[in-house]
Amino acid sequence: IEYHTAADFLADGLKMSFSASTDGGETAGTTYRIDGHVAIGATYVTDLGDSAVTIGAGWSEVDGSKTSTAPSNDTGGFHVGLSAVTGDLTVAVGFADAHAATIAGTATEEADYEVFKAGVKYVSGDLTFNVGIASGDAQDANLGSTDTADDSIDSTSASVSYAVASGVTAILGYTSVEASDEGAAVDDGSAWYIGANMAF
Repeated sequence: IEYHTAADFLADGLKMSFSASTDGGETAGTTYRIDGHVAIGATYVTDLGDSAVTIGAGWSEVDGSKTSTAPSNDTGGFHVGLSAVTGDLTVAVGFADAHAATIAGTATEEADYEVFKAGVKYVSGDLTFNVGIASGDAQDANLGSTDTADDSIDSTSASVSYAVASGVTAILGYTSVEASDEGAAVDDGSAWYIGANMAF
């Protein structure tokens, strides 16, 4: 079942969607299976002073089954994000939290996730400045168990682009990454890059 509202549902600038599926009644097997599912999402667009603000959020949850060892939590999670545009300045942030009963095609593992992102863009004539950060953490374990060692990645990026001519944009950027696997640092590093985008 799916239901999508028209624009300006209950309030100006609000739109919502809802979906659900029910258990088909099949007997549980040795592999985790989704029996039922429900999800709801919404976006709200409004003006606050000189800023155009967009807020989005969603929640999803499933009811699953598996014989023998079951996961600690069924698959599901939520996310929320906000962006604000004031003239040439754009600011956006987002957060998500979720649990997956099976990960990367592995039927015997589960994981908890958290992700946070934020970014700022400013346009001044032919120049565009971008700065962003992202931070993600995960804890993976065998089904029915827990793990306190984090898999994580934290990145910071910044770039300046310049509209050289119609269809040609030059870019100078920097990225720094710190990552860990089961609590041990891996693949840390940083890089500068220069390039161009061309559209014909």
